[in-house]
Amino acid sequence: MRIIFTVFWAAVLFTFTCSINFQALLHQQLIDFRFNPAPDWSELFRMDFQWYRNDWILRKAGHLIGFFVLALSASNFGKIRFAFILCILYAAATEILQLYFFRGGRIYDVINDSFGIILAYLVCKLFFSRKYVNSSDT
Repeated sequence: MRIIFTVFWAAVLFTFTCSINFQALLHQQLIDFRFNPAPDWSELFRMDFQWYRNDWILRKAGHLIGFFVLALSASNFGKIRFAFILCILYAAATEILQLYFFRGGRIYDVINDSFGIILAYLVCKLFFSRKYVNSSDT
């Protein structure tokens, strides 16, 4: 069941990151993929931080939380450590793929996604590691 959820969640993240119009996806449940055969690679390096916009901050929080959940599920709560690396690679892949779907992929989003993944790793180390469980038995 965990594998099915992980694949489902990865597909949800892909849909949210690559659908052409994020607002239409949220408000009208309109999923629309359009292929861009000649993406602008400079988009990856734009530093268009918009700290003053609530919707921008919510999207960044969504990145962090979405990849936190993916990392927890993919790693089986820390039992599969390699899954954390795969999640970071998936985060990078989704940002690159956005360029092919008329979206603006950003390196800083990969970093934000990675913070969510690292947070999941730390939570797993703190609450689900064997060392923690064994030390509480004594």
